[in-house]
Amino acid sequence: MYRLGWIFSKWIAKIGLPLLIKVEIIHDNEANVYIATSSDLTGLIVEADTLDELEKEVLELVPELLTLNNLTLPTKSNTRLAFFQPPIAI
Repeated sequence: MYRLGWIFSKWIAKIGLPLLIKVEIIHDNEANVYIATSSDLTGLIVEADTLDELEKEVLELVPELLTLNNLTLPTKSNTRLAFFQPPIAI
């Protein structure tokens, strides 16, 4: 699996190798919402009240953002999302 955003990732996507999109999730305590962003996929900024809603919205938005970023994949199955939450400093 090759990560989107790394060098040659667009070329690798065109030949059909699996890509990984890293999605960072943070919780905004003040607004009480979860926020998802990705340095791999330009334009991915989503917020939702629950993690389930957030994941659903991200999954719906990714294909459109891939198209807007001029990245066409041979099949949907070639893209994987990795959700992670960075450690919280106390």
